[in-house]
Amino acid sequence: MRKLLLWCFVLLPALTTNAQDSTVIPHKLTVNGYIKDLQTLTFDKDFNDLVAGNLIHNRINVKWKPSVEISGVAEFRNRLFWGEEVKLIPHFASLLKNENEAIDMQKIWIESSSLVLLTNIERLYFDYNNDKLNLRIGRQRINWGVNATWNPNDIFNSYNFLDFDYEERPGVDAGKIRYLLRNSSNVEFAYSYMDKEDGGIAAVKYALDKWNYDLQFIAGWYHNQLTAGAGWAGSIGDAGFKGEAQYFFAGKDSVSHLNLALEGDYMFRKGWYLNLGVLFNNRGLNRPVGNWSTLDLVLSPENLMPTKWNLIVKCAREITPLLSVNITVLYSPGANLTIFYPSLQYSIATNLDVNFVWQSFYAGQNHGFEAINHRAFLRLKWNF
Repeated sequence: MRKLLLWCFVLLPALTTNAQDSTVIPHKLTVNGYIKDLQTLTFDKDFNDLVAGNLIHNRINVKWKPSVEISGVAEFRNRLFWGEEVKLIPHFASLLKNENEAIDMQKIWIESSSLVLLTNIERLYFDYNNDKLNLRIGRQRINWGVNATWNPNDIFNSYNFLDFDYEERPGVDAGKIRYLLRNSSNVEFAYSYMDKEDGGIAAVKYALDKWNYDLQFIAGWYHNQLTAGAGWAGSIGDAGFKGEAQYFFAGKDSVSHLNLALEGDYMFRKGWYLNLGVLFNNRGLNRPVGNWSTLDLVLSPENLMPTKWNLIVKCAREITPLLSVNITVLYSPGANLTIFYPSLQYSIATNLDVNFVWQSFYAGQNHGFEAINHRAFLRLKWNF
């Protein structure tokens, strides 16, 4: 593993230098990626006890396509963390691992009390595709969700919608095969092995177009537990309407569980975009919590939010061709949890953007409704 990563660091900068237009060998080899600098400030509820964090985030995407039907993909994620955030969080480096990845392809180059440098091979797969058949083997993202915020149907690799700096979203070590049937319907089978104790994930998805809706039906095994689900995407008038439901049947060491997410969106004439969503997690909290610092926000396909009922509103608008704004508010009525999540994006140049993101958390406490903490992010991103 160490030798593989060393060769990547030696060869990829040379490829990138020769491929600023993302083409080294026409139609065969492409290289692109980005470099991001993310500054983070975390405050307590009264805007005291400031904690600063810093991250240099680099991604290099390599795609080799020797023919029309065959391609190979390798994507590398390099991250350098330093500052008080690393110092104050115990075992900081261990929290950076993607638990969906059965094969360890992560290398920690430096780990000290205030600095962590690591590389992870995020995608590494072979892909065969023709008019009817698609076969993909290796580390990949299996994207079965249809909603924008919560995806109960994403049983292979769920993600946290608060992690805005991870646009690619996590992947999984798996094999996937999709076959196109008549009338644009298709059937897809995927399998991911984790370990002997947890078993793996094996599921089949059938997708079709009916009544002007894209429909999908899912059934399979999730860590030794039978699961079934469905999803749809369509419209009611001029408004989009999507939904996903996933049910996990009771097993030997588990109880039954349901995740249901509905979503609607609408584009107004003056450019405002509105998205409304609701998530029901029947095993989530439905009461105020005395100590919110103990709340587990490590999300999984079974636990897309720690709270039972969750409502979200998103508003977005392009103010100018260079400046856009996004405002998100989440509210969990039973637990009385509220997240205020606005952001601004400005394009400095063709491949250079700056983002300002704010996240404030509020909840019902012993002394009433009050703030938990606040986080501010400033990000500069250069695409190459």
